Amino acid sequence: MSKTLCVSGIVMAVLLFGGIGAMAQDTPKADLFFGYSFLRYNSAQTVPAFTANGGIGSFGLNVNDHIGLEAELGGYHNGNVNNYHFDSTTFSFLFGPRLSYGRSKKVDPYFHVLFGGQHGTSSIAADSILVVNPLVNAPSNGRYKGSQTSFAMAVGGGIDIKLSKAVTFRPVQIDYYLTRFEAPEVVVPTDSNLKTARNQNNFRYAAGIQFTFGGERPSPTPPPPAMKSCPDGSSIPASDECPKRNFGLGLRAAQSEVCQGAVVPIAPAVTVPDGATYQWTVNDQSISQGPTFEFGTNGREPGTYKVGLRLSAPGYNDESAETTMTVLAYQPPSGSLQVSPSEIWAGDKATLSANFTPTKCGGAVRSVRYSASEGSVNGTEYDSSGVQFDPAGSSEQRKTVTLTANATDDRGSGSATAEIVVKRAALTAKRLPDIVFPPGNARVNNCGKRVLLEELKPYFERDPTGNVVLVGHTSEKESQSTGLDQKRALNAAAVISAGVGICSNFPANHIQVSAAGTAGNGIDLQPYFCGTSAVAETPEIPGQGVRESDTEAKYRRVEVWFVPSGSTLPPSLKDHQDAAALGVNSLGCPK
Repeated sequence: MSKTLCVSGIVMAVLLFGGIGAMAQDTPKADLFFGYSFLRYNSAQTVPAFTANGGIGSFGLNVNDHIGLEAELGGYHNGNVNNYHFDSTTFSFLFGPRLSYGRSKKVDPYFHVLFGGQHGTSSIAADSILVVNPLVNAPSNGRYKGSQTSFAMAVGGGIDIKLSKAVTFRPVQIDYYLTRFEAPEVVVPTDSNLKTARNQNNFRYAAGIQFTFGGERPSPTPPPPAMKSCPDGSSIPASDECPKRNFGLGLRAAQSEVCQGAVVPIAPAVTVPDGATYQWTVNDQSISQGPTFEFGTNGREPGTYKVGLRLSAPGYNDESAETTMTVLAYQPPSGSLQVSPSEIWAGDKATLSANFTPTKCGGAVRSVRYSASEGSVNGTEYDSSGVQFDPAGSSEQRKTVTLTANATDDRGSGSATAEIVVKRAALTAKRLPDIVFPPGNARVNNCGKRVLLEELKPYFERDPTGNVVLVGHTSEKESQSTGLDQKRALNAAAVISAGVGICSNFPANHIQVSAAGTAGNGIDLQPYFCGTSAVAETPEIPGQGVRESDTEAKYRRVEVWFVPSGSTLPPSLKDHQDAAALGVNSLGCPK
């Protein structure tokens, strides 16, 4: 039975793999393996499981890189089974197919199925306790012997690691190993019907060295063809044509944004060989065929234009490149105008400051000029003196004035505006210092003229239709001097109305004169001492100086008021007349 199975396995392997194609170029034709093997026999009837050590050798023929046929021989020995001194030796002979990952690979896992038989011999001492039916005549050497041959099969695989072209290391081969040994007759009772043939499911391990043989030699390397160098630096067979080179074409322009009226040259950004042909286009329309192209902006509307070049030359691939040019429209200078402060009283001034940014197509800002919708501008200073308000209104008034800065560049001008608020205060009578007089005297001294000509004058120059109020007073010690208070007020009026010499020419009919005598009329005293005979801050003629130590001088005075147009008269003005009606013109300009 075992011989039939062995032959059947070999025939099946030949039929299965014999027709597969030839081996790979570096696949060995045959291999020879020698190695150590460990075998674990499982229990067979009354014989316990035991291990055996030995070696195996195999010979393989490779049909191709993955399929081969393998023949294996192995031998194992054990002299002690579970402390029973069996002396057992087995010899296996197996054949079958082998499937490999690749015999030519550096690492080659494989799988095989081997069929065949195993021949075993065993002996035991005649006096062993296992001998239950000893023969009458014991053997001369004192041992009983037995042998048998049975079917065997191995199914498993391993890994081969190539160390060199001819030497391979096999670290592991593991197989399921099937045997069908019969138990020795010495362990079968004579009166038993127990069958002697049983399957043993065993484990087998092997490792060792494998030697490989044969394999097709690689074809001889043909001699290298004759080579030639090409302009691009490559080397090719002399019979081939050199590959065409690429220009690596790009375009170079001095600028990509240009103002109307300008011209920008555009040229290839690479070295172009002689004999090349050029085709320039603008927005895909053919323009010229020269080596450079001048992009002109005259007649072109602002916008973006696509400039292209197609280049051809012998030995080169045709190439195209594009760049974009943007034609800019003129923009006037733009900026801002600041005014500081942004609110002023009428007559005050403010500072103007403009900041303009030049545009690409206009050039630098050449000049900045300022103007105002009302008032005046001198350089960068705004003067609100010329702003007009409603003369009839006595309350505070506001007016918004527009200021404009005009900036000029090479091609035009741009502007920026700002606003300022000009305020006129509510109209009230303005009190000036009192003019003081020596006792019994009505002449306006130099200190008094200083009040009238220096401090009062700017008010009536700004408001010519306003009124000047002069209220004369006397002290109680001057009560016998009748009309001295009015004379003092009229002399003061003459200084500002006579219009000759040092006197001003303020209209006499806008000067209101009143005589209060010794009455204070509820008006506080504000005497003005601007000089003395000892220290002449304002020089006086002899007898006209008034000392600050003179406690009565503050009562010998003339109140001085300026009343803006539309404002109410001060409360101290009682029983008044204008200076013209009182004949101030006859006094002339006091000396």
